[in-house]
Amino acid sequence: MAQATQRTGPTRGDRQRERTRRRLLDAGRMLITERGVAGLRIQEITERADVALGSFYNHFSTKEELVEAVVTESLTDLAATASTPSAPDSDPAEAVAISCFRFIRLAYEEPDFAQLLVNLSSADALFDTTIHPYARAALERGIDSGRFVIPDLEVTLTAVISSALALIRQILAAHHEAGSEYAYTRHVLASLGLTPADAEAVTAAARLT
Repeated sequence: MAQATQRTGPTRGDRQRERTRRRLLDAGRMLITERGVAGLRIQEITERADVALGSFYNHFSTKEELVEAVVTESLTDLAATASTPSAPDSDPAEAVAISCFRFIRLAYEEPDFAQLLVNLSSADALFDTTIHPYARAALERGIDSGRFVIPDLEVTLTAVISSALALIRQILAAHHEAGSEYAYTRHVLASLGLTPADAEAVTAAARLT
């Protein structure tokens, strides 16, 4: 008796569900950009996505859950882009500096998105969970190359990630002038074992990229 062929990979139904989720996320992102979150309604999202209203609840329990998914996806894209080395032999310290700039600059260049992030009830956990794997990879690369001297990787990751979000909050609250990303970057590089002069030089070089 012939055995049934075992199915591998996503089914047609799986692909359809993923397409629907993608349309909901894209529609949510566009509406948030246009109007913000306060007036966002689930019916508007499904109408913009051109899917049935009931389809929303197959993917998200609440509007807030969709908003979190949109923010998480945006942060993931930024982290992946910012942490990718420009070349295999590029300076790990410069890569970290560029990442620091890009995240802190969210508060200056994309204040609406940054405000949306910090206003989420799960902001701290979401930011840490999203950024952590990329930050870990960047610091491990520096450790392996001998560029960074980090006595405790986990403590350093917690300090760097949590302080980035704290600074973003402070900038949005107008407690810091423009240029805070440079002071933050120098501080991070110094905490990774660079001398003050080296941290200053790397920050200056990354500033030009």
